[in-house]
Amino acid sequence: MSDSPVIAFLNKLTDLVLLNVLWILCSIPIITMGASVTAMYYVNITSIRCGDGYVVRRFFKSFKENFRRVTPIWLLMILCGILLAGDMIFWDRTGGVLGKTMFVISAVIAVMLTVVSLWVFPVFAKFEGTRRNLLKNTAAFAVGYLPYTAIVLALTGAVLYANLVSLVANSIMIFIGFALLSYIQSFFFYRVFMKHIDERYDDYDKIPEED
Repeated sequence: MSDSPVIAFLNKLTDLVLLNVLWILCSIPIITMGASVTAMYYVNITSIRCGDGYVVRRFFKSFKENFRRVTPIWLLMILCGILLAGDMIFWDRTGGVLGKTMFVISAVIAVMLTVVSLWVFPVFAKFEGTRRNLLKNTAAFAVGYLPYTAIVLALTGAVLYANLVSLVANSIMIFIGFALLSYIQSFFFYRVFMKHIDERYDDYDKIPEED
């Protein structure tokens, strides 16, 4: 009975709903959102390799371990985003050749920041090292695996657009959407990461049997 696809689906659904709730609660203080996103990716990437379950324990394990090293980066990303948004508004209103040129430059930088932000939290979730080295890895993955970057970016963009035009999408995001999006994206991150690291198991993670 435990091997039933229906039971497995319901278990996964329950895990994602729980993970979504944890992510929302731990992201309400904006300062903790970086660690919360990192923890969500850790749970999803680990579940792909080691199996489902242990959502709460895995989440808070990663949250505690990554809070100090991720939070400064998260706050810097917020600051850069605010500055870029203000910069783009300013140059858009300025107009003329200079305004259009500077707007395009600011937009390109904003896209680059977005791309890096897609990778930085999964990288911190699964890799150890100094902030500088992890940020270098983030940039290397984002550029070195452009097809994966494009897919993850497209998924994020599609979900963002759906939530701008649909109240149903808003409801789904509150119920399960953030965790589900992270879970789908995690398959692509997992394929990349497994080429570069040996999987680490925690004492409560399930170690898969050898074939």
